[in-house]
Amino acid sequence: MLEGLYSALALLFSSPEIFGVIFLASVIGLVFGVLPGLGGITALAILLPFTYGWNPMIAMFFFAGILGAVPFGGSISAILLNTPGTAENAASCFDGHPMVRRGEGGKALGISATASALGGLFGLVLLLLLIPVLRMVVLAFGPPEFLFLCLFGLVAVAFAARGNLIKGLVSGGTGILISLVGYSNVFGSLRFTLGSEYLWDGIKLVPFLVGLLAISELINFFVRGTSITEIDPSAAGGKVMEGVKTVFHKKVCFFRSSAIGTLVGMIPGVGAAVANFLSYTTAVQTSRRAENFGKGEPEGLVASEASNNACLSGAFLPTIAFGIPGSGAMAVILGIFVLHGLEPGPLFLREHMDILFAIIIGIVLGNVIASGFGLLTAKYLARITTINISYIIPIVLILCFAGTYAYRENPWDVVLALLAGILGFVLKRNRFPIICFVIGYVLGVLAEKAFHQSLMISHGSYAIFFTSPITLVLIALILLVLVFPFLQLRRNRDENEA
Repeated sequence: MLEGLYSALALLFSSPEIFGVIFLASVIGLVFGVLPGLGGITALAILLPFTYGWNPMIAMFFFAGILGAVPFGGSISAILLNTPGTAENAASCFDGHPMVRRGEGGKALGISATASALGGLFGLVLLLLLIPVLRMVVLAFGPPEFLFLCLFGLVAVAFAARGNLIKGLVSGGTGILISLVGYSNVFGSLRFTLGSEYLWDGIKLVPFLVGLLAISELINFFVRGTSITEIDPSAAGGKVMEGVKTVFHKKVCFFRSSAIGTLVGMIPGVGAAVANFLSYTTAVQTSRRAENFGKGEPEGLVASEASNNACLSGAFLPTIAFGIPGSGAMAVILGIFVLHGLEPGPLFLREHMDILFAIIIGIVLGNVIASGFGLLTAKYLARITTINISYIIPIVLILCFAGTYAYRENPWDVVLALLAGILGFVLKRNRFPIICFVIGYVLGVLAEKAFHQSLMISHGSYAIFFTSPITLVLIALILLVLVFPFLQLRRNRDENEA
């Protein structure tokens, strides 16, 4: 482990330009965080193909810096404009914007910057502590266990669709079907190619994600018209240091929210939005000042912002150890690993510890740069959201198409990205969870590979799926997740009848 840390630090300090790469990534993360509807997933999807051919370590520094900066960027528009830049900043609106209205904008931004940075650091420390345990745990996971882990990740993210379980399962299932397009090495036949030679290699990850996540948002903005938000940005104000001190005065709330964020992040597919609201509601239930929440209570802002970056750290656990994305952003990170010849899984923790520490260092530096730079320029960054969308769409669209074409210099990749963007727009308009679709697409190939490997090991016997204690536990968890919404619905009906 220490050798991996030394390698990452040696590259960082021997190549001063890497600091410039991380700084640029932090600025990009801030901008994409401030712009509502974009966020880290869109930033990663757009910039992913541009890093083709980079040194994998430098690429990890770059993308980690983006991920470290996005949460604070999202809090800027959430606090100043009452418009969350990303879904994981939604709960920050409840108390952050009321603080701005009473002249405490600087204090609110101070709380957000400090809680986000320290929350991310807390999650990363916990991640490092769990790595030795993970090395032992992952060895217990063979193909059968991995198959049911993939299924559990898909079901869990569908459940996280919040009251939309059926659409979540449909969306995830459709993603799995699309992941199976192309030539099957097991059966030696083509699947769902519609006679197109381009589809023989399957639906490529990079153009598909660029279209599904980035171009679909641009189409959505175009349909809405005008600007991203029509609210006039408020000045950040003073009392920044008072906000920094507030986080240290709310130590119990901070550590509890960071722990919730980290643990929720470990659950495949759930994401920071769930952690954000769970941390906030827990703070309301345990606070002595519960009646002040929603009216500008600093503790509410600490709770919501501390969970964001902590959740990001937790999401890396299933992504790195098992190759299962812990969130939508982690699904894109998997694509980044593939693009740079890295394969997440048990061997990753043994052979690529330097890459892991590059990610950790990048997130920490991204946090620090975003907090400092964001506080100085918050009111100017917020004004970006008032620019007419007709000026923003062409620039981002050109970046999407240019990056997609540069990936393989195949014009059909651009067509695929455009079609995927239209598909993503249709899914969102009909309220099908896009994250379920993405994770289904990512997990589809992995689950199929584990399924066939299991049957090869057992010489065709399906009993292998029911002999391991781990698979039995995962099957029980899958059934519990599927049945729980119906039990909850029945309970609510009984309470209403009573």
